[in-house]
Amino acid sequence: MTHTYLLISISGGGTWAFPEENKEEVLDKINEPDNELATLNERGELTEEKFNDLYPRIFELTRSRGLLVGEDIEMDEVLDEEEAFPKPDLILPPEDLSYEEAILVFKGEGLIPG
Repeated sequence: MTHTYLLISISGGGTWAFPEENKEEVLDKINEPDNELATLNERGELTEEKFNDLYPRIFELTRSRGLLVGEDIEMDEVLDEEEAFPKPDLILPPEDLSYEEAILVFKGEGLIPG
């Protein structure tokens, strides 16, 4: 029996699974602060204060809506039959990304395409 999940990895912070039927909603919610960060950065308006407000929201949304693989959901439930490890659909930067690093990361579409 194959379960289909959207998998989002946080660099250094685990992999989170979301049922496929919630994929669009989850990506839209996470995309809101992501797009805001990218837009502010493109305009040269991304301050450290705005970054510190918006960036943690991406992780709050991921953790509050997802299932931690290996803890909340078994590893074999998210694997395709030929996989040994889950392959994330999206990899987020580390949660402790600095403001200076964020200026380099949040360009164009940001972290999440679309």
